[in-house]
Amino acid sequence: MKSRSEILEIAADREFDLVVIGGGVVGAGVAQDAASRGLSVLLLEKDDFASGTSSRTTKLIHGGLRYLEQLQFRLTRELCQERGLLEQLAPHMVRDFSFMLPITRGKKFFGIKADIGLTLYDLLSINARGVRTHERLNRKATLGAAPSLDPALISGGLRFHDCITDDSRIVMEVIKSASLYGAMAVNYLEAVDFKTTEADGRVHTVICRDRFDGKEIIVRCRSCVNAAGVWSDKLLRQLDSNWSDKVKPAKGTHIMLPLSCFETSTALFLPTPDGRFVFVVPWQKALMVGTTDINYEGSLDNPVATTEEVDYLLGILNSYSKAGGLPGSAKQLTRSDVIAAWAGLRPLVGGEHSGGSEKGANKNPGNTATISREHLLFEGPYGVIGLIGGKLTNYRILSIHVVDMALAQLIKQDAAKYAGFKQSKTDKIMLGGWSDKSDFLTTTAQISAQARKLSLEPATLDHLIATYGKDALQVIDLVEKSPALAERICPDFPPIMAEVPYCLNNEMAISLDDILSRRIRLGFVHQGQCLESAPKVAMLIQNLNYWDSKRAAVELNIFEKNMLAQLAPAAPLESSLI
Repeated sequence: MKSRSEILEIAADREFDLVVIGGGVVGAGVAQDAASRGLSVLLLEKDDFASGTSSRTTKLIHGGLRYLEQLQFRLTRELCQERGLLEQLAPHMVRDFSFMLPITRGKKFFGIKADIGLTLYDLLSINARGVRTHERLNRKATLGAAPSLDPALISGGLRFHDCITDDSRIVMEVIKSASLYGAMAVNYLEAVDFKTTEADGRVHTVICRDRFDGKEIIVRCRSCVNAAGVWSDKLLRQLDSNWSDKVKPAKGTHIMLPLSCFETSTALFLPTPDGRFVFVVPWQKALMVGTTDINYEGSLDNPVATTEEVDYLLGILNSYSKAGGLPGSAKQLTRSDVIAAWAGLRPLVGGEHSGGSEKGANKNPGNTATISREHLLFEGPYGVIGLIGGKLTNYRILSIHVVDMALAQLIKQDAAKYAGFKQSKTDKIMLGGWSDKSDFLTTTAQISAQARKLSLEPATLDHLIATYGKDALQVIDLVEKSPALAERICPDFPPIMAEVPYCLNNEMAISLDDILSRRIRLGFVHQGQCLESAPKVAMLIQNLNYWDSKRAAVELNIFEKNMLAQLAPAAPLESSLI
């Protein structure tokens, strides 16, 4: 990736075929698809890449088993096929994982229904790469896989397979891939106004504000995409003050617990009394529990969990655990067990849907748990292409639809120039810097050998490969040059200090939150330990001459406020962290 300053200089000096507004997974995917077809692309993000929805998901690449209840067969099949493809394209970070649906006593009909649903799930995965069929488990096998489940409650289970990943790291890898094809991506650059042509009434200029120095940058383009997610309506109201909202934000809260709180060797898919499901997923050496699914009408920036949401998730887990049995049989999980909490907003399709060319519009005005996860693709005011909805799993397919629509616009403007850019090739582009599967196998062996020579811990080695792909070599090179950088950032988790300079130099990380929450996921895994470690990370950045002491103090203050706000509804921090 070019440096941020280089991109800002270039952006002000040229016209782009396509400007993409929004640096989440859809915006990144659009940039990759368009650039790989040969279009010139600039991606703008008003905060950090993946700082919104795309860093706050349940970290799953999955077929959407629960969507079968909504009879969304086409969507489920598409997701199953994409899950298999992403396993091949990103073998270091999209990995098969076992999931188990416990069947409780007295729920025989539910068990039969679930078994039929998983059979259909298997059928919809036919022809997907790496497909694995589900299996029935007896009571002994179910409790053996998840010993913390209450034996008095469980009669059996169903095991199935989906994939686990790291959402914000996928975004970064897609942006890196787009950059290799010539796309430019820049964070903290906000679109604040637009100019349109008199001839055809299309946006030809995006006026941007650099959120660091306040300078105005004028970007010229031939086509413009709104991939701003939950901020889409706000963006389009800058073009049309009468714009009718199309996004219905749904809030999803997750909590993190130590692995010791609930013993399980598999992810769990827990039915809830209100007709939903809660995932319990071992992730990043901790246990992720989520998510809620409720209507949201507050500020779109930096949503936080509430005490009620945290208690809801703890209550679901307690209802399935030995703690839910006889008094004194096991310790009930409480807020004091929570080591991190976060909330994100899903941009579900809602609103009036008036005007434009629409695809996949939701017809259900009910609560967010039952709203369709189909997407809406439309041409908005002054030709701005919008996409709302979708999933992390099918970002690539959504991106193809968007670029196809953008190309249709460009061909109308200049058929001779753009008629040849029709075919997407992202189904063959690997993420993580690998050229092919052979390169993945050869290079991971090389990375492992170098890590062993430097006595890096096996957990750290696995983390580096899963996080940075082929670029793990660059992180290890930093350790070789400066062995002190092999120190763990937080005592109980595998990320190391060498990742900090790597992210500053290669991934456009600017703030402490960029580094510790999105490039390295510690701010989402253990917020207390992350707070304790933040000063030494800031000092390292200062010693590398990226910040002076004043900037370091400001960054620490902002980061502390953010971490405390996220964790406060779950459990009060000890006074030493405040």
